[in-house]
Amino acid sequence: MSESSERNFIVGIFGENLEINNRIGQAIGSPGTKSDIQFYNRLDSELNQIFCALTPLDYPDKIKSFLQSLTLTNIHLLIVDLNLGLNAVLGEMIIALDLFHQLYNTEILVVLDGIDSKNEWKLPELKKRLSHILGTTSLKNSELFEIREKEDYHLMKRKIIELGLKVLGKEPQDDNHTKILIDHAFPVKGIGTVILGIVKEGKVNAGQMLDLSGYDGPSKKVIIRSIQKHDRDFKTAFQGDRVGLALKGNISPKEISRDNFLISHGIYKPETDIKAKVYINDFFKPKDNYIKPGNGIQYNALVNVKLSPVKFISGEDLYPGKNGEVILKFDKYLYHNGAGLKGIITDLNKFENKLRIIGYFTQILN
Repeated sequence: MSESSERNFIVGIFGENLEINNRIGQAIGSPGTKSDIQFYNRLDSELNQIFCALTPLDYPDKIKSFLQSLTLTNIHLLIVDLNLGLNAVLGEMIIALDLFHQLYNTEILVVLDGIDSKNEWKLPELKKRLSHILGTTSLKNSELFEIREKEDYHLMKRKIIELGLKVLGKEPQDDNHTKILIDHAFPVKGIGTVILGIVKEGKVNAGQMLDLSGYDGPSKKVIIRSIQKHDRDFKTAFQGDRVGLALKGNISPKEISRDNFLISHGIYKPETDIKAKVYINDFFKPKDNYIKPGNGIQYNALVNVKLSPVKFISGEDLYPGKNGEVILKFDKYLYHNGAGLKGIITDLNKFENKLRIIGYFTQILN
């Protein structure tokens, strides 16, 4: 298989039962990097494809790693445990997946698990109610896939490939700029600083110079010393690839976080104040039933995998289920390639059976 034909399918596993998430993750790949997010990786010799799956470990208690996992992936598995049924956690996940699907054209497979002879009588009613809920969202055409036996995991991987090719296209995209989202950075003796991340746009070549951006100050220049995909050396990585990149430059792993990303020089611009169209989701319940810009309340915005506090400074009153035009002010610099910023607006509070996904925004360019 050539470098250009090999595809890497990046899968997010989202469910309340961490044991089930882990079992599905290990069906897709072997456990790899672990922090607040668990990664699973495999070069599947039978299917002749690479899989990288990840699942947040501290959700639903904390929402940050959940949202970052959604951003890093473009194929989303919504895991529904028949023993837990439909609850507030599942509701929050559905709303988040719905917004990501609308903003980023992600693909979703709903996986029904935890099925056994004692509880399968619950399945028809759960599927009926779940289909009704999904029918009120952009996820209405998502397939409900049951996990009952070992062979189902293999079929699930084939469905992941089908969904992934819808996202990536039949051939790798060769955009004229590069964007790589970073999830981990660490030192390697004899090599220096290495980052792990996902090529979100374009391609990256060994020897290429990129900007390490995402700081509130100037970007830093780095050179890609070498590229690895699944512990193998390559000269080029393409959109959708999970990569390990050795960096050449005066940069320490301590200076790199998920706030940072690697981008082509001179294309991306920072923003702190923008005019935007904001959509508040139907199920968010603000105080006084609407959000009034200028009230001083602070929320958080997620763009790429960077979170920034944000306030609605002025503009139209925002009602659930409707759009409004407002001025947003971010505490941190957020970057875009000229097409404008877009992202999720959220609350970072601990989960207390209350929805934390507020809505999304898209920048209005003059």
